[in-house]
Amino acid sequence: MAEGGTSIATAQGYDAFFSNPAGLSRGGGDFMLTSATSWIYARPDQLISQAMQLASGTTTSAATFNFVNSQVTNGGFGGGCSYGVGYVRNGFGFGAAFILDSLLYGQTLLGMTGDLTATLGFMGGLSLPFNILGVKVHVGGEVRPMIRIHAPITNSNAVSLVTALANGGDLAAALNSATAYYGSGIGFDLGAIAELGWFSFGLSVRDLGGTRFLYSSDRFGSVTGALSRGAFPAGSPATDTYLIPMDIGVGISFHPDLGAVKYFVDPRISVDFRNIGGALDGSALVWTLLHAGVEVRLLNMFTLGAGVNQGYLTVGGGVKLVALQLNMAVFTRELGAHLGDRPSSGMTFSADVRI
Repeated sequence: MAEGGTSIATAQGYDAFFSNPAGLSRGGGDFMLTSATSWIYARPDQLISQAMQLASGTTTSAATFNFVNSQVTNGGFGGGCSYGVGYVRNGFGFGAAFILDSLLYGQTLLGMTGDLTATLGFMGGLSLPFNILGVKVHVGGEVRPMIRIHAPITNSNAVSLVTALANGGDLAAALNSATAYYGSGIGFDLGAIAELGWFSFGLSVRDLGGTRFLYSSDRFGSVTGALSRGAFPAGSPATDTYLIPMDIGVGISFHPDLGAVKYFVDPRISVDFRNIGGALDGSALVWTLLHAGVEVRLLNMFTLGAGVNQGYLTVGGGVKLVALQLNMAVFTRELGAHLGDRPSSGMTFSADVRI
């Protein structure tokens, strides 16, 4: 996210599972022992101030309500996390990841609603490199069987959730009565990356033909309780279908080889255009396609990044300590129909252990 969310032409190793499977045959491979990422949807300046008050013990329930109210009515408040493991070598890879994401929003705190989505997925992919007229081309694909829970958060559930947050109560219990939809689906992704000197060109097709989930429903508490025992609850018969639409994207990356100097300074510029199908059918505005960013590696250890994500600035950095890699970014995304309608800001942190 520090680089505006670009990744289509720069994908490689384990990260290629989430952007472009053609990258599985780039970079020599990865053994990702653990990949942990967390994020919070809130204005970074207000979030840091609230965190400092919480750490010093000077915060109150009223202050927490005021903070949440400011976020809910200005883009949304929420967060999530992801955990993954995987192995990639010689173009072949497999792995698993769990992703949880939630958001509350509304014109007033007492009128807020939201949703929560949890996905457990398994990934298997293959990428092959070819030399075509002096151009190295990587072509790859992957399959992703998934289990997903989607819980629309009603107004009463949202108020209970925020009340529990402000008073230090049980967040999970506040959602137990919410209706949850659950089901399984299989996603297919294709991709290609062409390397020509300092340039890389990428094509990514995520959720080929659309990924469909046939949903049953039950109470959130019943669903999570059953899944913790390794089974789906009885629930209602499957009646609802949820579709993740196909996402076609293209990208270009400029990564000059500075020779011996690149140990000290190694820059890269990337630009992606995503959801091209949505722009063509009118469901997405053209400006929402654009993601652009620059990354600079320093001393082969530190990374600084900045970019533009859907018209909003992003910035971040990271450090690599042998097998441990730490990163953080500040970002804004647009959840409305037009630029400035509903900008949602946040911060994300990640820690990876890979060899």
